[in-house]
Amino acid sequence: MNQCMDRAMQDGDPSDEIMIFLSEIGEELRAARAYIFQLNEKQLYDNTYEWCAPGVASERATLQDMPRGDLGSPFARAFRENSGYYISDMAAFKETDPMLYEVFSRQELNSLVLCPFYFETDLVGFVGVDEPKDMSVWPSRSCRLLPATCQGFCKSPFYVEKGASADSVTNLCSVTAFRHHVAYELAEIKANPGLKLDLVHFDISNFKFFNKEHGLKAGDELLKRLAQVISQEVGSPWLVRSVADHFYALIPDSKVDQAIRNVHDAIIGDEAFGSSIRAGIYPLSASDQQVSFAMDRARIAANNAVGNYRNYYCRYEEKMEADLTLANYLLSHIDEAVDKGWIKVYYQPIVDTFSSKISTYEALARWIDPKYGFLNPGEFIEVLERGHLIHKLDLHILDLICQDLEEAMQKGETYPMVSVNLSRYDLELPDLHERINNILASHGVKSSQIRIEITESALLSNTEAVIKEHISRFHEDGYQVWLDDFGSGFSSLNNLQNFDFDLLKIDMAFLRHANEKTPTILMDVIDMAKRLGIETLSEGVETKDEYDFLHSIGCVLAQGFYFSQPLPKDKITAKRKERGLEFESLAEHAFYKKIGQINVLNALYPFSGKNDQDLAETVPVMLLLDKGGDLEPIYSNKAAQNWCQSLRLRGAGFEFDCRREFLTLVKQLGETADGEIIEENFRIKDYAGRLRLQLVAEMPGQRAYVINTNMV
Repeated sequence: MNQCMDRAMQDGDPSDEIMIFLSEIGEELRAARAYIFQLNEKQLYDNTYEWCAPGVASERATLQDMPRGDLGSPFARAFRENSGYYISDMAAFKETDPMLYEVFSRQELNSLVLCPFYFETDLVGFVGVDEPKDMSVWPSRSCRLLPATCQGFCKSPFYVEKGASADSVTNLCSVTAFRHHVAYELAEIKANPGLKLDLVHFDISNFKFFNKEHGLKAGDELLKRLAQVISQEVGSPWLVRSVADHFYALIPDSKVDQAIRNVHDAIIGDEAFGSSIRAGIYPLSASDQQVSFAMDRARIAANNAVGNYRNYYCRYEEKMEADLTLANYLLSHIDEAVDKGWIKVYYQPIVDTFSSKISTYEALARWIDPKYGFLNPGEFIEVLERGHLIHKLDLHILDLICQDLEEAMQKGETYPMVSVNLSRYDLELPDLHERINNILASHGVKSSQIRIEITESALLSNTEAVIKEHISRFHEDGYQVWLDDFGSGFSSLNNLQNFDFDLLKIDMAFLRHANEKTPTILMDVIDMAKRLGIETLSEGVETKDEYDFLHSIGCVLAQGFYFSQPLPKDKITAKRKERGLEFESLAEHAFYKKIGQINVLNALYPFSGKNDQDLAETVPVMLLLDKGGDLEPIYSNKAAQNWCQSLRLRGAGFEFDCRREFLTLVKQLGETADGEIIEENFRIKDYAGRLRLQLVAEMPGQRAYVINTNMV
């Protein structure tokens, strides 16, 4: 592999470079054939490059426009997991995939190996070898290390050999001719440093979805239209479509911004298509050595453009390439990071606002890399998601969690439940539930100890039926399912109507960007959730005032830097002890969960289904704990606090506290409570009213009551 890469990186014709690559592989493996299949504009596979050993007949002409489905599910699964596929016994393979076996048996093959390759994070084809004799030199993972020049041309279904014809869809110049002209312009820039010329990459936003919705024929018409518009703006023949919807053009720097704006306005204003474009600008310079690198940088810039009406193009910056370099590093080292312990689990406490104890830990991933150092999730989560490798991280984090839980159980230590995040791409795994259950089983961890967090973005990326099936399966297996990032921008009431979530995790943006509207919004969200029987948790709690406010409106769980930042296990233990935070026991967890179901915003709850915000401000509501001694208030609204103060009668020469007399009455009624509503008239000095009480939770040695009072 090293030899073939070294030789392929040498200057020369790109087609020759690819053939060198294949011949080196074929000869090293002592194979019959080595070849490249790549996706064409119809999203079918073409055998575009082929090397044959002496005496072996070519198959290239017969293997064109191969449906992707012909690869069969074993190949698709391997490719999704960034792995190659090796068939060592074709006869045994017959039962695995009879249809694909027929394709191979016609070629009289006994063994073969396939390995996917990617452009950035997109699967664009695969390298294959027939009848390999020496598999010791074959890479087990995908060919992400293909040379940039070779890989760039492999992805193009229009470039086959030097002097290839123009693009058949748009009739623009060939990739070869365009590259030669860019090389000529680079030479001109070196001779004339004052020449300012930009290489611009254009593509269509969400072109794959356009093809899916309108069909390939309509997609071709859109490509022709874009080619026509760019040609008009560029005013020269040096425009090319490299692959799919990716175009490159040479534009003078003084005209580039206006040209891109004109192209964008023309496409977005064309009612026949209703599409938009994005573009990336790379200024050519005398230091540029290879055309392929310049093209890559223009595309990198385009990939950093948002692709909406306002932010649809940007200029290349070196940081973009650094980000791409990091992304490629992460994708190619995720397995090593898992195996060598570079991926760490950090914990952040989630506190019950009624018990003031830690109810749950959230587990968060951190990547501590020997080359890049400490990496935050924002630096690697999205990269792994785009590369469809996020499941490797998420399942590893779950395994680390279960190791910690197993260790705590063996030591007889109390440990809270733990929530773990799943990406929307994890839900694509056909055996996701089996993998999760097997990890827990291997460590003796119960599903009741794990909470599954699914972000709202996952609800947009998967069909309703898929999400419902996953939630149902998780519930059947004993897991709670939490909706993460509620209110982050994707929120829809349909999500609460259509899916059975156990908890809403309110996005930290509500507190981070709080204004005068925030209390009303949070109160209504919590009130709605309580009525639906859904727990609530607010992220981003940084101050005691925020914590007290959440407690006052009945938000049961709170999480944020007020308690602790995410820390590794040993440090979170020290932080917990420093803050004096204890874990809820299993009995306490169940006890306070029932208490948390009380909707303190509804002053009549649970005596009426009516919710009256005016009453919530004027009717005293309290939650009281009875531990066998004095009653302990764990919640009281403002009306209750004011009323309790009013019971302290003061006069000339004496002071009399009537609150104890009232609490004695509550305790007497509570001792007879069995879950039914108890109502009792009372009179204390000049105060008369009606008390309503209900037992809401009990555990050995403790009972909890909700009460409210009306004065008469």
